[in-house]
Amino acid sequence: MAHYFTNDAVEDKPFDISFSIAGKEFVLHSNQGVFSKEKLDEGTRFLIETVLKHESRPESILDLGCGIGVVGVVLQSFYHTRMTMIDINARAVSLARSNMEKYKLDADIYEQDGIREGMFDCIVFNPPIRIGKSAMYALFDQCIEHLSANGTLWLVMRKQHGAQSAIRYFEQKDCSAERVDRDKGYWILSVKK
Repeated sequence: MAHYFTNDAVEDKPFDISFSIAGKEFVLHSNQGVFSKEKLDEGTRFLIETVLKHESRPESILDLGCGIGVVGVVLQSFYHTRMTMIDINARAVSLARSNMEKYKLDADIYEQDGIREGMFDCIVFNPPIRIGKSAMYALFDQCIEHLSANGTLWLVMRKQHGAQSAIRYFEQKDCSAERVDRDKGYWILSVKK
């Protein structure tokens, strides 16, 4: 079975998804084999809305696990800042590039597994729970390593998928971690060094 966090061969069936956030309408290109391919994932929507409420204008943003570029497109359309987007899935990266170009937005977009370089004021991450706890926590460690001194890591997780454990993990890493908001089982976590 193919997962969105792999590059398994999946039939090419392009289509568009439409959604509205903070008074702006978006229509993004999507396809088979990517995360939440048919609609905007509720956790991602909640994450974006929370970041828009709490971040004034970060100098740099990392959209980790960017998928088709939903977070990057929306945040860049509001902030117009230095945007970096990363995903392991080649099809997702291609779609993210296409979606950023469609809205004439700038971003550095990479197909890679994890964060290799750079420091970021704002890291936005809807972690792929299905990769397993140890792999997910390795990504958390990378986020901490690449978070600027006054930066914030924003995460969305379901409570039953380990949100409380994630808070404890970050605290063990000498970070400040708190639940900023919750809705329909989703928790938004804010993490600072």
